[in-house]
Amino acid sequence: MRRSFCLKFACAAALAGGLASGLPYGFVVAAPPAETDEATPAAEAAKPDAEPAAPVSPELAAEVRSLLRQLDAPELARRDAAEARLLELGPGVVELLPGASDRLSAEVRQRVERVRGKLELARAEKFVQPSRVTLKGRLKLSAILKSVAEQTGNTITDYRKEFGQDADDIEVELAIDNVEFWLALEQLLEKTDLVLYPYAEKGGLAIVSRDVPAATNPLRRLAGVFRLEPTQLVAERNLQDQRHSVQLRLAIAWEPRMKPLALWLPLESIAGSDNLGNVISAGEPGNLEAPANPGTTAVELMVPLSPPPREAAKITSLKGKLTALVPGRIETFTFGDLPKARDVEQRRAGGVVVLEQVRKNNALWELRVRVRYDETGQALESHRGWVFENAAYLLTPDGQRRVADAYETTRHSEQEVGIAYLFEVPEGLAGMKFVYETPTVFLKLPVEFELGDLELP
Repeated sequence: MRRSFCLKFACAAALAGGLASGLPYGFVVAAPPAETDEATPAAEAAKPDAEPAAPVSPELAAEVRSLLRQLDAPELARRDAAEARLLELGPGVVELLPGASDRLSAEVRQRVERVRGKLELARAEKFVQPSRVTLKGRLKLSAILKSVAEQTGNTITDYRKEFGQDADDIEVELAIDNVEFWLALEQLLEKTDLVLYPYAEKGGLAIVSRDVPAATNPLRRLAGVFRLEPTQLVAERNLQDQRHSVQLRLAIAWEPRMKPLALWLPLESIAGSDNLGNVISAGEPGNLEAPANPGTTAVELMVPLSPPPREAAKITSLKGKLTALVPGRIETFTFGDLPKARDVEQRRAGGVVVLEQVRKNNALWELRVRVRYDETGQALESHRGWVFENAAYLLTPDGQRRVADAYETTRHSEQEVGIAYLFEVPEGLAGMKFVYETPTVFLKLPVEFELGDLELP
């Protein structure tokens, strides 16, 4: 069988070194973990799946235990009522539900998994809702950025030094109370005369000083976790056939904690008018697609428009509907008793991770993993590079992480991927756990927008 490979560390020297050290042929050397300082609360909050764990009250734990017993009651009405009540309690009870390995009757197991699936899906859908910010009082910029990261998981880095600009830790008076992230950020930028730089190297947003003072761009539009900004209108005339065309450059940013895989704009959704009442539509049929590369927080689309007459001065209204393919929150799958593990399956929401086999491979340990998703929304078709960024590591008895030294893709389909990870563990796997982290739900979010007052060139 022919296998496909994915470079995680594109370095010929490292690959050669890995082969020289005895890695099996075909396995790709994985990137070594970056040297970082001790994790700060802000850094922890910036993780994609950051969500403070609410403390579980003894009363809630007791109620869940009682409801679990009722799931096996003789009366159907009591079983249905108990299942409905577990759903009412919300995603916070997921961790209180028994695992697949617990001894349960067939009926209880079926109902528990049904409840778990619905609650985990609700948790994933909550994750893609706009985060909110509260900032009150006179605060320094550094404290503001740290607080935003802790509240939302969105990292914003001050890039003024990188741009050779004055980077004083200015103070700002704010009165932001439970406001959506983008709106709060707009208020901060307006008060500090800063602008966004959406290409920070570490995958978050960055801020820099304006080149020239300017008011907040009134053309920007906010749509949930997304921020849309028309940045350019270009009119062209082909002198050979006298065709006239107009293109709108549209910048689309998202909350940095989000990891959209791609955005689509069906051109048939474009509808608008100019100041003379003429209809404006897309200049051509089809779909525009913008893949979201790992580490970026924005993309640009060039939207073709039907050219208005020369007499028109502006586009007064332009509507459209984007679709964003967004993974939900990261779920963690933990496997123990590794020396005996074989075809151990765990499910979270819409995903299943199977630890198929653990075996010695020369001097290394090989762990074969299969990941299957109920619905991917094309996430494993043309946009599958993300799957190789999923965290996969061994957890030692003292809590230390050991990342894989190499990996190989063993299978791939529209809804499933198989990966073999190699670890150098001379002391063996006794007492260790294998941890795999992945989103299990992929949502197609509709992003409706309306732009206006676009001055024509």
